[in-house]
Amino acid sequence: MEIGWRHVLAGVAALFILFLVVKMRPARRRREALSAEVQAARERARRAATPRERAEALCDAGVQAMHGGRRVTAAVGFFVRAMRADPTSARVIELASGALARQRPRLLEKILWRRLAVLPWDGEHRDAVRAAAGGLEALYRRGIRDRSRAEIMRKLTRTLG
Repeated sequence: MEIGWRHVLAGVAALFILFLVVKMRPARRRREALSAEVQAARERARRAATPRERAEALCDAGVQAMHGGRRVTAAVGFFVRAMRADPTSARVIELASGALARQRPRLLEKILWRRLAVLPWDGEHRDAVRAAAGGLEALYRRGIRDRSRAEIMRKLTRTLG
């Protein structure tokens, strides 16, 4: 029996359909649920009366997500929400820097640059801007190692201080 071009085309089409089925199948592993500590911190954030309390609870949730289950994406989400909840707080930026610097330096760099871009550089937000510049300086000295950027951030931190 001779194999014609139609048989080859049907075989290629069948292999392509098999490839699509394998690539589009739903993931078999399910995401792990957030730990009880993270759930408790989220509930505290929902019940918070002030922006500072909300930011602290979201930071706690971010730290627990990073250390408890290595849920980096969830932790980043908590830290960014905390930064939005209390934009004047330097502590939120310092906690995020401490939690993300070792494992995700490039992601932290992106977050801190965006924070510097959206914060107004007035007296009320001065501490937060200084903390973001200080976090970038530490990141460029240790995690990413870029001397020129580290020096610029050091000068900016000193100017703001």
